[in-house]
Amino acid sequence: MAQKQITELKSLLSIIFVVNANDGPKVLFRYPHDVDNRSEDRTIPTGVFSKKGASVEEPAVVDSKMVLNGLRDSSLESLLIPRTPHCCHRPFRVSVDSLVFLGYPFQPDSEVKSLYNIIFVVERDTEPHIMESLINLSTRMSVAYAYEERNNSYISENLDMIGRYYREADIPTREHINPHEIDEMEISIVEHCPFSEMIDEEDSLPANLSEVFDSIKHDLSAKVLINKTINFSFFIQLHEAQNCAIKTSVAPFESFIILEDHVEIKKNLNHDSCPGLIKLLDLPRPYFRSLRDIAFSIDLDYREVCRAVLALVRWRKALIVYPVVSTNEYMVSHAVPICKYPEHDEIFREEFPGFNFYDELSKFSVRKSLSEILDCFKDKETIESYKMIVVWLLRRKLLVQLFAHVYIKPAHDSSSETKLICQNQILPAELSETPDKADLQTPESPLKNCSYPSLTRGSYINDQTRTNNFRQYLSPHQFRRLKDIQDVDSTVLTNFAKVLPHAHAGRTFEEILWRTNLQQHDLHDIIYRTFSEFLITVRHPTSTY
Repeated sequence: MAQKQITELKSLLSIIFVVNANDGPKVLFRYPHDVDNRSEDRTIPTGVFSKKGASVEEPAVVDSKMVLNGLRDSSLESLLIPRTPHCCHRPFRVSVDSLVFLGYPFQPDSEVKSLYNIIFVVERDTEPHIMESLINLSTRMSVAYAYEERNNSYISENLDMIGRYYREADIPTREHINPHEIDEMEISIVEHCPFSEMIDEEDSLPANLSEVFDSIKHDLSAKVLINKTINFSFFIQLHEAQNCAIKTSVAPFESFIILEDHVEIKKNLNHDSCPGLIKLLDLPRPYFRSLRDIAFSIDLDYREVCRAVLALVRWRKALIVYPVVSTNEYMVSHAVPICKYPEHDEIFREEFPGFNFYDELSKFSVRKSLSEILDCFKDKETIESYKMIVVWLLRRKLLVQLFAHVYIKPAHDSSSETKLICQNQILPAELSETPDKADLQTPESPLKNCSYPSLTRGSYINDQTRTNNFRQYLSPHQFRRLKDIQDVDSTVLTNFAKVLPHAHAGRTFEEILWRTNLQQHDLHDIIYRTFSEFLITVRHPTSTY
């Protein structure tokens, strides 16, 4: 089972909660803080909370950078607090020297004028995808808090609680403090203020925010319960995904591989997780079937299965692959460096005794179909074991699958025309007419005039649509060559017309099979025999997601 790697997000410095309410704008919360690094010329903030107590504005220890510690509350108010509702519900990013402030201002209710902003402070050299993740985190937290404010007045109650603690602690505001007495007042706040009790109060807003900050900074993931109602979870990928982005859609003919033990994944799920996700995790060997077949076998709607699989992919708990069948072609992947092979070899020997890791991997040093290897084994038990070896290699991204993409061949000069073998039967009458020059123009964009979205899977297309497809996707020279082909059944010609839009888009053999509802041998004959003059296949390695 893959081990979770815990890495600290060192560039994350602080979390700040600001509010623009009836009593004016204020920096309500800054966490964490460092009492020993207070700046002498700073004012008392309106509220600074810590698990150890309270002090003047000290959000974080910033290694060699003390820029954040030197910012006054008044400066932060002018930078971070949304002034009007037009500033809300959009990503927020402000750079100050070596710092970047990231957030998502929000207004819970249009009838209430209170505006809020949850800010994450990071160093300027933080990777862009991490900054985007923190803005996404602020957005999701804003949605959760806005929902609780509208339904349960969660933020308002917390503001009242904070005000009560202020009054009980008798903490003066900025305008009532003599500048010459600031240092003495700071020491008094640290020693006597009961803010530690407030932040430790169960399910308070300061407790939620500080817990999210600590979890994200140290574990890259957060899992908190907001107002005993909303289970909030979030995960940050420290390193950007290599070779490809996270997939946002999945096709019915695809499948998936679980990367970790499904029992461990289920333990970490929330108690209100989707039942379909639980069914999916309990499914034995899903990588041998397509998502369409999986949805049918566990009696779930296909869309629900897709949502559950994509959730696992986002959490880095699964990979999208094509079902492992004997016709698949694989090759060694270069995504994993050779220096990592000894680690895989050690695990491989424990899981597959009797097989050698390097020998099995070397079989795919060149493109090879799985059937070529399985034909060497006679007993079914060994065949099943070897399929599991392929799954094991795919799970660790040591192999990539090669897909045959179908394309329309470029048109040739009439001077280089080669005579086709003609039989006795001719094409239907509509092709005997010479089309207009305008009808023979190839579309400018490969997908602009693509007609396949208008065709449902396996639908029948009439003669006119078939002719239009020929005119649209074939060049004038190819169209003339097509009229010379004889002994072609009308059904085969219709199937060729169905394939053309997908070949124009460069789709894979497997996807064309599903979209056209053709049999594999029929599509194979169209591409490699009957209409090989017009179609060509190119194999591309496709990385798992």
